[in-house]
Amino acid sequence: MKSTIITPLILCVCALTAAAPALNAQENISKIYSDAMAQWLDGRPEDAAGALKYVAYRSSDPAIAVAALKDLVVLLAEGGKNSEALPYLVKGEILSPEDFYMPFEKGWNLLSLEKYQDARAAFQKAQTLTADQGLSSQAGFGMALAEAKLSGPAQALEHLRSIYTRYPYLFSPAAQMISFYLEKTKKRPQALNFIKESLSSDPRNIQAEIDLARLYDKTEFYMAAWQTYYTLYDLDPEEKVFADKTTKLVKHIKGKTENLLYWARMGWPVHTGPVEQGSGPKLKLGLYADKTGVPALVKSFTFISNSDFDIMDARLGLLVAGKRNMQWTIAYNEINRLYDIRDSQGSAARTTANSVRIVTKIPGGVLLLKSPELLPGVHGINRSDKEVAGELLVLAREKGFWLINETPVEPLVSATSASLANRFKLPELLKAMAVTIRTRLTYLAASARHDSREYNICDSAHCMAFPGLQAENEVSAEAARATRGEILHLNDSMAPANFHRACGGLTRSGANDNGKPAARPTPFGIYARGVEGPPDALLCLADDKTESSDVIWTLMLRPEWIESRLNRSYKIGYLTALVPLARETDGRIKSLRAEGTAGTAVIDGAAAVSDVLTAGTLRSTLFSIRPIYSGKLPEFFMLRGIGTGNGEGLCLLGARGMAQKHGSKYLDILAHYFPGYKVKGGQNPAIKKGR
Repeated sequence: MKSTIITPLILCVCALTAAAPALNAQENISKIYSDAMAQWLDGRPEDAAGALKYVAYRSSDPAIAVAALKDLVVLLAEGGKNSEALPYLVKGEILSPEDFYMPFEKGWNLLSLEKYQDARAAFQKAQTLTADQGLSSQAGFGMALAEAKLSGPAQALEHLRSIYTRYPYLFSPAAQMISFYLEKTKKRPQALNFIKESLSSDPRNIQAEIDLARLYDKTEFYMAAWQTYYTLYDLDPEEKVFADKTTKLVKHIKGKTENLLYWARMGWPVHTGPVEQGSGPKLKLGLYADKTGVPALVKSFTFISNSDFDIMDARLGLLVAGKRNMQWTIAYNEINRLYDIRDSQGSAARTTANSVRIVTKIPGGVLLLKSPELLPGVHGINRSDKEVAGELLVLAREKGFWLINETPVEPLVSATSASLANRFKLPELLKAMAVTIRTRLTYLAASARHDSREYNICDSAHCMAFPGLQAENEVSAEAARATRGEILHLNDSMAPANFHRACGGLTRSGANDNGKPAARPTPFGIYARGVEGPPDALLCLADDKTESSDVIWTLMLRPEWIESRLNRSYKIGYLTALVPLARETDGRIKSLRAEGTAGTAVIDGAAAVSDVLTAGTLRSTLFSIRPIYSGKLPEFFMLRGIGTGNGEGLCLLGARGMAQKHGSKYLDILAHYFPGYKVKGGQNPAIKKGR
């Protein structure tokens, strides 16, 4: 009897003892996998790849092995190691034969290895493994590139046109590649139309902008070619091609060139009366600032005041008393190094060697600043006309002057909100934006962000882009009034109140806009987010899906322009690979290694990465990179990215979605994007109750 009882117990103990090493081994595999992800975030992709190889071959759990293989092949693809990736993809197909991504990734590797028939077959197989239109279109995009090599541009165009008409999230790159292949078939007028379509879908597609400039030039649209090359020259003033083309094409231009560019010109003030000043702190706003936050040196400008005004000399006092609705000019005279003040007739009213201040006689009077002339060679500054309130300081500087607007915070809130909201006039959205912008402006004014003490905030994206008071509308003005005095606080301190255009699903503070549970970032996870279409319920998704490049985007970048930017400082030769290194905890790239035939360079910081890759137009640093080779060198770098902006604070398009799709109130919007923050001040009863 005892033996019959003891024997099963002994067998059970033996089984548990035998299972223990396997369990421990699997625990070790999980730790190795976790360490690999830490190495990846830390900027050691080669170490991470080594650990992932071990996990892929040693794990007894097929799910873990497949996940490791997917992460591994993404890292190998980013490093241009296409041959090395293929055996791992074969193993992946054995472990997970129904997985779309295994043949899909194999297709891209084979394409870069110039095995075009095999690449086409792999993409075709991938299409048989999915019913998802987006994934099928992504495979079709790769197939089109393979067909171009096998059968020529005509066959590629057939595939691309299908994607162009059916899948909105590849609209811009599909239109760009259609244009690329049409140009190869000498159909430049049609190519021109498609590259315009590409830019209309993604205005930040700098490769499409470059292609547009070239096509305008080739088709002898010289005015448009000059305008487009000038825009590129403004973005990348060190690019010799853009500089030379701008100089050459300007010979075809008649009239004042500054009136033919993207800078907005206004004939008359929009505001005919004073604006409300509010009771908040005053700012010193540096106008016409560059991307580093330094105001440009101005040689001359004209202005119209909607009230009578005085021009006060910093040393001598009152110089001129002017009348409203008359155009005046202040200009630096290079010959005598003095500042000329001219009236509406062009007559010299006064001359001074000192700084002057323009003061409206009615509080809240508005000045329209027109046609600022900057020093030659200055680029990257929006020179549009703009309205300002408060006082205008014309600050004397060598060879010109700075323009500093001394103004309360409140007049800036409505106009900035309206500009950022674009064409949308949703009251609750604009209220949420008004509170955020008011807080941000107040926070910036108290922060030491500039070397000069003459101003504490600037009108460029370095602080907050300010278009001018003329941008406001009746809804934004009412939203600013309704929330007057309301400021975001974290505990007892004022909040930084950051904002960005589109998070793409998750903000950095954890606000979830897509209804999916947040997962830890992995190489494949970030890559797949750029391949798969966003969920329809995503808050920041546009109603017109062809305008969704703020949320999900794909760039096909030619390497020669990246090489040009890199070789100015690093001398890398021909570019062979771009390898992401360190990433933020949410996967955003912090540094990048550029590998070339003559050397290697490491690019540190989000701004530097954006400058090198796209001359500062990169939407976000949450992206993956795939070089697509033709021979030993890349023909394109394919970037698949998520969102626009740094992902911090208020998602502007997500806030729009909450107000438009769900009818959310502004306090609910703020609570969603600023968890743990409180709105203080103002007269809203809900705030006074501690909501």
